[in-house]
Amino acid sequence: MLGLVEEISDWEELPEPLQADVMNALAKETDDKAGQEALANAWRAAEAVEQFSGVLESLRMELDDMTGQTGENVRPLPEEVQDALRAAYTRYSNYLDAFGPDETYLRKKVETELGRHMIFIKMRVSGLDAEWGKVTLLGTSGLSGSYIEQRS
Repeated sequence: MLGLVEEISDWEELPEPLQADVMNALAKETDDKAGQEALANAWRAAEAVEQFSGVLESLRMELDDMTGQTGENVRPLPEEVQDALRAAYTRYSNYLDAFGPDETYLRKKVETELGRHMIFIKMRVSGLDAEWGKVTLLGTSGLSGSYIEQRS
């Protein structure tokens, strides 16, 4: 069952047919309650990533509009943009921390999907708090479930 959501490599925009397949799978009567719960958790994570990716993309575009295409308008960020950056990082961090030890795959997938957008923002802004250094692109922070561990 979980394969329905795992087969989508990019959770930024979830296709409608996938949504219908997932809803059908969740509505079916089955003895595999654990599989159904895992699918429901993965689907909730995918939907959250899709929504938050849009927020992060809007923030990145706002930064691009402020600085110009080549960075010719670089200046200190307005307070509301600084607040938005803090809120985005806090939401990202809290979301990753919400995954339990048995949800390593989901955590890494979410970290990879959202980390890409966070890195794009990080590349455009200097002077961010040190905590932004924890944002990873490949989801290899920590040993559990990292690509290095998976390959060995």
